Amino acid sequence: MDDRKWCSTLGYIRLLEKVHLDEPCLPMWACRLKYITHLFIEQMSSNLEEKPSSATERLREEYRKHVQTQISHDLVDTIASLEQHQEQLQQLRDQLSLAKTQVTNSASETKQTVNKVFDTFLSTLTETVNVRRQQLLEEVEQVEEEAVNPLDQCAGVVVARVRETMERVEQGRRLQKHPGVLAKDTVIRFQEEAAAMTSLPEVPALCAVASVSVEFPSNPTLTQEVQELVKEAGRVSRIGPVQITNIVEQPGSLLVSWEEVDEDVSDDGIEFCLELSHSAAANHHSASFHTVYVGPDYSFLVRDLKAGEPYLLRVASRREGSSSFGPWSLVQSAVTNISHFKWKRGTGGWSVADDGRLASKITNDVDVLHSDGPLLKAGSSVLFKVVSGGGGISDEGVGLSCQPVTGPEQLLLTGTLFLSAQGCVFLDGVSRVTRLPAIQDKSQVSFAVEKVSSSKVRVYIESQEKQVTYEWSVPNASEGLYFVATFNEPRWKISVH
Repeated sequence: MDDRKWCSTLGYIRLLEKVHLDEPCLPMWACRLKYITHLFIEQMSSNLEEKPSSATERLREEYRKHVQTQISHDLVDTIASLEQHQEQLQQLRDQLSLAKTQVTNSASETKQTVNKVFDTFLSTLTETVNVRRQQLLEEVEQVEEEAVNPLDQCAGVVVARVRETMERVEQGRRLQKHPGVLAKDTVIRFQEEAAAMTSLPEVPALCAVASVSVEFPSNPTLTQEVQELVKEAGRVSRIGPVQITNIVEQPGSLLVSWEEVDEDVSDDGIEFCLELSHSAAANHHSASFHTVYVGPDYSFLVRDLKAGEPYLLRVASRREGSSSFGPWSLVQSAVTNISHFKWKRGTGGWSVADDGRLASKITNDVDVLHSDGPLLKAGSSVLFKVVSGGGGISDEGVGLSCQPVTGPEQLLLTGTLFLSAQGCVFLDGVSRVTRLPAIQDKSQVSFAVEKVSSSKVRVYIESQEKQVTYEWSVPNASEGLYFVATFNEPRWKISVH
């Protein structure tokens, strides 16, 4: 083979070798082909040692460099892959460590709870038993005293009569010893006195006096009742019967959802308790929780939260007839990074406070107040709270708008959904048939928005536990909506959440 053919063959082999070497993970047949190709190159090179040429040597050197480079790249890729695998294993080890910590900590806390409950139970039981025993003993002593006192008094009378009778008997015996010297009147007087002593004092019969006893339950006995009660006390759960399943960030709030772990249990008569902690969010073992919701719903929107700050959440359930909630769910940490709803500052006739949440009417001018931008997105809701006010007229109220509103007349045009203070609903300026309760002092009105299509949303309006639903065509459902309010007199104060 001449140098030209050799160079052409070697170039083709190098190209084939390069194609396979660039694969990140070679299959078995490619590895074999690579090995055969490498042997072929070495054999061809050895056959041409007797006829070396500069072109051949240059190609061989280039090939060696290519192989070394490829090996180096493969080694780097392999090390990187191993490092990634090591990191994943480390994450799994950390996850297992957290899982074990959760098991051991929860078991330790549960043991402490069991010991505390039964120590309290034993202490209370001992105290209760001793108190009851003392009460019964005092009752026995009282009955005994009330029954014995009359008997003692009666016994005193009998003893006195016995003594008196014995004295009369002795007197009669002395008279018997000296009958000759006794006067008749002395004997007669003795007989009369003796006859007066023949009556017996009244003594109660045994059936008429107390026979003290005590009665305890016999079937089941008191001991059996306590044993059965103790046997039923407490129930160990592998995991709380209800768990938080989803937490969605909302503007200044968190939408928390939960489910029951045991799907075979009926949800009839079930009630949930959701608790929140912020003061000690870094450690749920020492966190101070407070109740934010109690009711039958499987979700709740926790409002008035600070953006960017972590909160702890847990939920428990109880069945109808139970006075206390069961075990708590796993504590979940959550944070909302979406700022809370705000009114736009600088609107004439309105004063804004509480970091933008509270708006107070300060003049009699008819001015429309709207949000600080299109803040209400699909999938969220806004809540209006009337801090003070009431008795509004038809052109006053709250609502939503696709764009900023500068005057009250624009609230009855296309692109607005308006609820008047008298309870009338206007959708794109058209009055709807359904009426809601009038907006009064301390009223709460909510607008919940969900996306139907790219140009349509569904809005749920709720006021005083009455709800209506409308589908509303908007220019772009992905963009946010403005929330608005308009009232005339300075007595109105509206907060938004």
